[in-house]
Amino acid sequence: MNLYLVISEELEYHAIIDPEIGGPWEPYWIAELVVARNHSQARYLAWKADRYGCRWDYDLREMPKFAVRLKEKGVEGPARIASDEHRFTGDFGEDYEREYDALWDIGKALHIGIGGE
Repeated sequence: MNLYLVISEELEYHAIIDPEIGGPWEPYWIAELVVARNHSQARYLAWKADRYGCRWDYDLREMPKFAVRLKEKGVEGPARIASDEHRFTGDFGEDYEREYDALWDIGKALHIGIGGE
């Protein structure tokens, strides 16, 4: 298995402020560290774990665009969302900030609107 950083294009969810009048549409992005066999599985698992994705119905045509970056090879365990695992969030030692930032750095992903000039 490999560790991937998966970030979606900008999405929207309907924030319900008042049940009677509703609320505004709010932008958000799916951003997860995912342990998976390949890029495709990583995208699917991140999409499936989307907390605002109650509108999706497993129709792959509805999957948003994602940028996927390989961060580490040979990760133990099953395919899973690993964003909150201690190993990837606070066990880096002296170079914690630099390594943590590198782990979450997507670089340029013009097809989802990240990077460029």
